[in-house]
Parts: sequence; structure tokens; C-alpha cells
Amino acid sequence: MNKEKGFSLVELMVALVIGLLLIAGVIELFVSTRQTYRVQDMKARMQEDGRYAIHHISSLLDRAGYIGCNSIPTGNRGATGRNSGGTGRSLVNNLNTANNYFWDIGGAPVLGHEADNNGGWSPALPAGINQAIAGSDVFTLRTVSNVFIEVSHFDSSVGPSAPVKIPQDNPLDDCDPATEAKPGECANIVIASDCNNSVIFQVTNDPSVDGNLQHETGIGTPGNSRVDLGLSGLSQGWLNTITTHTFFIRNGPSNYPSLYQMVLGKAPDVLIEGVEQMQVEYGVDTSNNGSVDQYVKANAVAEWEQVISVRISLVMINIDPQQNDNVALGDGTYTLEGNVITPDDGRLRQVFTKTITLRNRIL
Repeated sequence: MNKEKGFSLVELMVALVIGLLLIAGVIELFVSTRQTYRVQDMKARMQEDGRYAIHHISSLLDRAGYIGCNSIPTGNRGATGRNSGGTGRSLVNNLNTANNYFWDIGGAPVLGHEADNNGGWSPALPAGINQAIAGSDVFTLRTVSNVFIEVSHFDSSVGPSAPVKIPQDNPLDDCDPATEAKPGECANIVIASDCNNSVIFQVTNDPSVDGNLQHETGIGTPGNSRVDLGLSGLSQGWLNTITTHTFFIRNGPSNYPSLYQMVLGKAPDVLIEGVEQMQVEYGVDTSNNGSVDQYVKANAVAEWEQVISVRISLVMINIDPQQNDNVALGDGTYTLEGNVITPDDGRLRQVFTKTITLRNRIL
């Protein structure tokens, strides 16, 4: 008689335990791999966003202070600064309230506001910059577009209203500020220049009609203070659109701290989400030799015309709602402007720092 053979109860229990251990190991490996992937994915996104933000600001700073061939106008480096002796060339700003924070294109290329310990800024923020997060710096740069439009003709001898002629097919906004429903949306604020003179004015007609740029008063925002451009002509002149960009940190649509950009004083837009803090230092040339003597905070800048370099630091933070805690590798310590900071929320952070020279200030 043949006996049936099988596994004993003990053998079955041992097999089950071994199987459970193997399954637990596979699950642990899966969870660990998934966590590692998510952390690396967040790091990659922070790096991409941080690099984009730095690149965007850098490209604007590269052109800051441009007013033509010789971009240091007469007396624009301050009482003790280079070119204060009357060298350089003339710049006429025909805009209304030309010294307004957002329109003073011929003034200092950059302005900054240092966050203090009381929830404020020094110098104080101008009207229009709202809801900025305390403890993070604010700074503004004044620049031009990277598109150069050739001025084919301008002759003031025909009268103060003589148009500035450019090609009809041009990159200016094809809108008419006289009929624009939203004042300020059709700005077309431009600088026309050659290697002798420059003038800033607002185009007061649709530049796409015939390429003849009008510059009348009483039209558009901020509008022109006078019709006469103050130039006899432009010899081989060029025209660019000009603008100001103000950067600051405030909570974005998803309630995460974000880097905002305000253009020409209009309503700000989110540039990048997940920027927890921005700190800015300014390289000043106090010895008037074209080199930075020291880097200081905004509240220590005596003359903004002496700033020839800007050092920007952005603190990026992960904004994945599923990864708020326990994802930082180690203790999450990072260094910002020489200070070692150790957050206690376990979130990923990375600091991006870059120093940009204002090329139009060291010519």
C-alpha cells in the first residue's frame, strides 16, 4: 500500500514565513525606490525652475542701463562717480513724471529694497508693490528689449510733430493707446538713439499702420510731457522698447511662496512657484575704476549709479503637496549669504546664486 507524501504543518509554516519575508523585502525595495525617485524628481524640478529664474533675471540685467552706443549718459554716475565730469552723451526722457519709480529709465539701472527684521523694507517699497513676503528682498531693474529696430528717418526741421520712421513690419505692439480699452496695456515706450543722443517717448499711434511713430501729448499712460523730442535728427539710429521689471516673493495661486515679476508697474505675474526667499547684494564701484569695491545690501547703497554688479540668491523649496515632510536628505541644512540655516520642516531646499555684471555701467 503506497503512502501519500506531503508537507508537514511545520514545513508549511516555515515556507509561509520565508514567503512573507521575501514579499516584505520586495515591498520595502519598491517603497524605497519610489521615494528615491520622487526626491530626485523634485530636485530636478527645483533645479530646472531655479536655473530658469536665474537665467531670466540675468538676461535682463545684461541689458540694464542701455541707452545707445555709449550707455553712460552725462553725469549719470553721481557726484563722485565716473563720467560725472560731463563726458558721455545726452538723454532726454519725454515721459510724464519721468522720475517716477517705474518710468525713470535714464536713472539708475537697478534699485533694491532690503528686508528688515520688522516686516518692512529699506528703502521703503513704492506704491503698487503689494503682498510681498517679509524677510525677502525686492529689486527693480530697468532695461530694453533685445530687438533692435532701425530708424530709417527722423528730421525735426519739418516741425515738432515729425514722426520717427521705422519699417512698417516691426515688432512693436500693434495697438493704439488712444483707443485702448485698458489704459497702460498699450504702452510701446521706446528709446530712439544714435551714438550722440537718445530720447525716451511713448508711441501714440498704431505702429503697424505705416511705421510712422507719433509722439503726441495727452495720449496713453504715462504719456508724453511734450511733442518735441528735443533732437535735430537721428544719424543711423536704432530704436528699442524699454521696460522696468520688479521682482519680489509672495504667496502664489497655490499658496506656495513664488517669485513674482511686475512689468512697468502693471499687475504682477507669477514667474516661478516654489521660491521661498530672494536675497540681493549690490557691487558698488566707490573708487571709480570700473571694478567692484564691495558688495552691500540695498540699505547700504549710497549712490545707485555706482552699482555695477548684482549678486542674486534664490532659495528654492519643493512644492509637491504629497512631499511636505520627511523628504530632505540629512537635516536639510543650507547656506545663504554666509549664514548656515537648518529648517525643521524636513522639506527639500536648494540655493541658486549668481553674480551678474551690469555691462552698460562699466564701459
